Amino acid sequence: MTTVWIAQDETGKLAAQRAYAAALASRGIPATAELAKTVLGKPYLRDYPGVQFNLSHSGRYGVCALSDFPVGVDVELIRPLRREVARRFFTPAEAAWLDARPEAEFFRLWTRKESYIKAIGKGLTQRLDSFSVLEELIFQGSTAWYFHEHPVEGGYLTLCAQEPDAAWVELG
Repeated sequence: MTTVWIAQDETGKLAAQRAYAAALASRGIPATAELAKTVLGKPYLRDYPGVQFNLSHSGRYGVCALSDFPVGVDVELIRPLRREVARRFFTPAEAAWLDARPEAEFFRLWTRKESYIKAIGKGLTQRLDSFSVLEELIFQGSTAWYFHEHPVEGGYLTLCAQEPDAAWVELG
């Protein structure tokens, strides 16, 4: 099961650290577990190869996703933006979809894109306009990647995982 821990703190970075520590503790992994990075920069736990995780923070929110499979998570608070940003980073179909919706929906698609490229481990080496996130899942070869959205006040939180179900843990 993929689980996402959600925390709020003075800063999103502190909240992400709290969420990360809680996620590791749920598996009996010490918070001091050694981190390493793939060639493309995706972090992993060196001594726990079967445990996959991902972090994100924005504003006062911090999140950590933990799974037995590759996983990506992104949280973004809504802020002013220029619509031309969507045309630069999104597919033509996504940009047209956004034209018919409130500007804040940009962040819904953005968190989907970010969570997906983080899950597949390519980061920004994957062009954001090379795939669409308008559907509830993406197929990469024979692998299905599911989007799971969770409401946060003033923003969007999206998990991308290989599992059709996810659990959410909100830390006090």
